[in-house]
Amino acid sequence: MIELTEISKHYIIGKEKLKAADNVNLKVEKGDFLSIVGHSGSGKTTLLSIVGALTKPDIGTVKINGTNLWSISDNELSELRNKLMNFIFQFSSLIPTLTVLENVLLPTAFSKERINRNDYAMALLDMVRIQDKANMYPSQLSGGQQRRVAIARAFINEPAIVLADEPTGDLDEETEAEIMTLFRKMNEDKGVTFLLVTHSSEIAKQCKKIYRMTHGILKPL
Repeated sequence: MIELTEISKHYIIGKEKLKAADNVNLKVEKGDFLSIVGHSGSGKTTLLSIVGALTKPDIGTVKINGTNLWSISDNELSELRNKLMNFIFQFSSLIPTLTVLENVLLPTAFSKERINRNDYAMALLDMVRIQDKANMYPSQLSGGQQRRVAIARAFINEPAIVLADEPTGDLDEETEAEIMTLFRKMNEDKGVTFLLVTHSSEIAKQCKKIYRMTHGILKPL
């Protein structure tokens, strides 16, 4: 489903050359529940951005379902992203002028399929236990509640792939456990493929496959 081949990405900071990804090879099969664990600055977020075609590697190829992401047009890439994958970013990135419900529904605005997903959006908000906040605005929510909204939004288009960057980073232990249970349910019941990056070994252990990233080098555990 996802195939990275000899991916490298470097940044120049001052006079220093930082290796964010160093000859990374990775295959993620359909239905995988995979985590990449590593300290801050290890390159794991950059790698996730490369998988999602938000960052272009210096060298190497990224294929999803056999399609080389950097061989298609921007419009085709946007359509592929919208149909196949969704992101849970390290920060909630909610639109402040939209309500909670409208934020969850936002990805549907970019879909060619005009399907009313209000009921599903409310069901997702119920799954993350924030349905009663549907008509509130992000400024009226705590950081943890905003994170739950972002998690609900990630599933609104029923993606085949979810790319999650520290998805439980600002949640308490109880909510963290609930979200991981939701992820497993989506993985087992709907076959959603998860690629999750985290600094938490406890979160990583809950995944079916674990990799560690250190100074841009990825290795299985």
